[in-house]
Amino acid sequence: MIKELITYPDERIRYISADIRKYDDELFELLKNMHDTMEHHGLDALSAIQIAIPYSAIIIKKGDEFIELINARLISTEGSEEIDEINPYFPKGFSAKIKRYGKIKVVYENRHGELQHLDAEGELSQRLQRQMDFLFGGTLLDKLGQAGRKEAEKVLVAQHEGIYDFGVSCPTVFVRDYFKRGAKYLMVLVGLTFILPFFISPELRTLVYTLDKYALVWVILLMVVYFIYAQYEGKQYKQCTSCQIGNIIGTTAIMAFQLLIVGLGVFLWVAP
Repeated sequence: MIKELITYPDERIRYISADIRKYDDELFELLKNMHDTMEHHGLDALSAIQIAIPYSAIIIKKGDEFIELINARLISTEGSEEIDEINPYFPKGFSAKIKRYGKIKVVYENRHGELQHLDAEGELSQRLQRQMDFLFGGTLLDKLGQAGRKEAEKVLVAQHEGIYDFGVSCPTVFVRDYFKRGAKYLMVLVGLTFILPFFISPELRTLVYTLDKYALVWVILLMVVYFIYAQYEGKQYKQCTSCQIGNIIGTTAIMAFQLLIVGLGVFLWVAP
């Protein structure tokens, strides 16, 4: 019988799977359901917990063979490799770079309770490690550092709320930032002119005042362009938290407040 796969954010994936002690018809039915579910979804590996059954059973495909692993335990490891991992618990398109052992050796029991062992490396090793994580209530998120896990969870929450498109990655540099940076640099330069009235003649003070006013006009123009272009980028990169309209408005408001302070300084202090 085909069973429904549990997917993010279903917390049942965190249940620790109990060891199987009876090798009877109930176990055989569970394994049959796992086989049917794997074939229906086109999977190459499945743990019982992925169909909400917290028993220590894994089925993994090796070539054309399906291997059933009951109460699997990792007994030796060798090497390490970084992979871009995906699994059916998480939404399609979601992946994260994590480290896995290059080679492993696992002991387990077959459906009749007979002790077996399996040596695995490469992609087979990765799949088996992924399934064994599920047995102990773990997912690939647990392989990430604290910062990486928080960022991944933000992406997953956004996708679950329907505002994330995995087809477009979030860039590290936005064009809008150049406009924001230009506006801030101009405000800093204007602020530096506040000390000049102590050292220059009235004629030069008038010139500085005029240049400051032109600079403030350019700051306003850059802020307007920033706000418009930020919304354009926000439509392209909906998965990026910095692209949300609330952040764009907040950044613009902070820049407007800074402009107000600098403008008051120009008109109250630099003006001749």
